[in-house]
Amino acid sequence: MEKLTPEKKIELVNEAKLALKNCYPKDSKRVYSAAVLAGDGNIYSASNYGSDTASLTLHAEQSALAHAGAHGQGIIHAIAVASNEDLEKGEFTPPCHMCKQLLWETRLRSGVPLLIILSNSFSQTKEVYIDELMPLPWPSKI
Repeated sequence: MEKLTPEKKIELVNEAKLALKNCYPKDSKRVYSAAVLAGDGNIYSASNYGSDTASLTLHAEQSALAHAGAHGQGIIHAIAVASNEDLEKGEFTPPCHMCKQLLWETRLRSGVPLLIILSNSFSQTKEVYIDELMPLPWPSKI
């Protein structure tokens, strides 16, 4: 896997932001999207896929991971997350707890550090590794 260059990080964030337009249903008020950089160097992006029952909604991070998995990619080096939330400068939308858990388990299985890049509409980003977001993870190892 090539080094996670600044250019690759920008590409990953841009792909996440582009995926905002792919949410379902199209009239969703809250839209989230994500793009993952897989072990093969490809970027797999997705948006949330809503359900009227809410509990069946697929989150963007889940969808992007499944998209990579459908292409045989289980090693994820980084994920960029975007949303249409009305945020202030310096604010970001982090993955929810369910998605953090899924990202944690993905990182454990692959043994590769997993970088999370949060973005906002002010072209700001914040980088954090999943290990930092999971101070008391379960399971601690697989």
